[in-house]
Parts: sequence; C-alpha cells; structure tokens
Amino acid sequence: MPPRSRGVTSIDVAKAAGVSQTTVSRIVNGHEGVSERVRTKVENAIQQLGYRPNLSARSLVTSRTHTIGVVLGDPRNSYYAELLHTISDELTRAGYRALILSGRADTTEDLARTLWETNVDAVILTTTLLPADDEGRIVSLGVPSVTMGPGTAPETATISPDNLEGGRIAGRHLVSLGHRRIGVIAGPLGAASVRDRHDGFLQELAAADVAFDDDLLEVADLDYTRAFEATTRLLQRANPPTALFCHNDLVAFGAMNAAKALGVGVPEEVSILGFDDVAMSSWEAFDLTTVRQPILEMARGAVEMTLALLDEPEQERAHLVLPCTLVERSTTRALTGPRQAADSSAQEKRAR
Repeated sequence: MPPRSRGVTSIDVAKAAGVSQTTVSRIVNGHEGVSERVRTKVENAIQQLGYRPNLSARSLVTSRTHTIGVVLGDPRNSYYAELLHTISDELTRAGYRALILSGRADTTEDLARTLWETNVDAVILTTTLLPADDEGRIVSLGVPSVTMGPGTAPETATISPDNLEGGRIAGRHLVSLGHRRIGVIAGPLGAASVRDRHDGFLQELAAADVAFDDDLLEVADLDYTRAFEATTRLLQRANPPTALFCHNDLVAFGAMNAAKALGVGVPEEVSILGFDDVAMSSWEAFDLTTVRQPILEMARGAVEMTLALLDEPEQERAHLVLPCTLVERSTTRALTGPRQAADSSAQEKRAR
C-alpha cells in the first residue's frame, strides 16, 4: 500500500472510484443501501489512495467519536505491548482510534472519569487484575465493554485463554519430567485468571499423586522485581524446588535472572516454566519453555467483539475461551541424578 498523502479527500476517492462524494460518505460511515460492486470500487480507491476519514467529522454524522478506550495492565510487561500493537492495528483498520490508559498507574476513578470525558464509544479491558467494584465502575459508563479475561461484570463480553487448562499443561509438563518438588511464583490469588492457573496446576499434580508443598508458593503480583526476590528465597532454602512454574513470562524472566545471580544453572539445577509466550520468550537470551496463550487471536477477537457490540448493542454478551498450548524450549529438562533421588525421597516422607 502506498504512503498515505495528507491531501487525499473524499472528493479524490469519489473521482477515482467514479462515484459521487455522497456515496463515498455513505460507505465510510457504514450506511447500507450501496451495491456490493460500488462498495468494492470505493474500498479499492480508499486503499490505493491511502485515504483516512476525518474522525471528528464522522462523529458529527454518526453520534460516535470513533474512539475506543483501551485499559492496559502493567506497561512494563511486554504481553500488554503485544496486545496493544494488534488492538491498535485492528481498530485503525476499522476506522477507529485507541485511547490508551494504564490500569496500573491510574486509579479506576480517574480511568472512569477520563473514559467518560472523552466520550469513548466502547472499552476494551486488557487486564483482569482490577477489583470487581472497579471493573463495575468502568462498565457502568453505559458503553459496550469487552474484558480480555474472566470478567466479573455480567454486562461485559469476555475473551480469555483457558487458564485452568493452562495450569494443567504446566503441571503435566513438569511432572512428566520427573519433578516432584515444584515451586510456584503466582500473581495475586484474588484474580480469577491467577486462581484458575494455580487450580489447574494443583489438579494435575493431584492426578499424578504428587503432593504440593504450600511453603513453595510465592505471590509476586506478576512483577519482575518481586519475582526475582521470590526466586531468591525459594532457591536459598535448605531443600529448594527442582522446578518453578511462573504465572507469566515476565515473572519467569525474573526467576531466570535470580537463578543466574545465585549461580544456579537453568535447567541443569532448576527448570523454569513461564506462561504467555511473549515474543521475548523465544529470544536466545531466554529461550523460555512456556504455556502459550493466543495473544494475537485474543486481541483480534476483542476488537471484533467490540465492533459487533457497537453495531448491535442489545445482543447477548459472548464469552469466548481460547485454548493454551505448551511451547518447549531450553529452560526445562528431565530431573536426573542426586536431585531426582532426593526429590523422590522427600515425596515419600510427606506421604507417610
């Protein structure tokens, strides 16, 4: 597609397509009553010329601002950067712009007020770490909303990974490698997504008749620094875990660097498993084994659901759950040697 010229107008599009400016306006503003042949000609002209409609002018015609509020979680987590990249691209393609707000840096009162004052057409919540009351405050703005995760407000549509099955996948992988003494570095357990990941993990251990030591659970709020500190505590124990299940990749990066600082080999002395499969996970510096959640698919799905709700606000709210998969790289391996014997012995003692 050629670079967009700032001077391209709807008149230019009309001339290129051989139609009236009114017809171009009807198509741009989503009106019906235009034949498919004419619509295709206009859309081709728009693409060839790089035309972008004036959103302010469109809002006067449609009573919409063509602005979607996008509430992000921790901006230091590349998971949210990847979501935002796809969401912004998809919204732009549909003729909308994103108003980006941080759900971590601002209070939800500020978020709700900003969303209200900018008169957004809809809201996409990319984080489920907001308390239920705060999520409800945003939903109560009265515009369509989509939560990327297991939302708590009945008025919001949701699209989320299967966190329960993701936790099972994590537990199954580590147990299959012979690990029995497994540490967990979790997010806030009050969050449904975190709870589901931990519950799925525990279910898989129980199915394999592996006891989980609650002393090996650390809550790090999905934060790199806290994960580094939590890993340091776990690995300095008299009987440290042989594997760590980290509730997101950012936490796993913190765990890997903590192990390195302590001189503990990954995966030779401790296996580390993440959750997300952000792009950085495949970098040579990390090469992280992780549970993949479909980040791009969720982002695209969230935009599709949002646009559908704008077209039909009264439609039933959809709740989509997408599958997770294991991505094996180099940070986990089968437990062998003295650690395997010690791990098995400790399990037997706890079982007596």
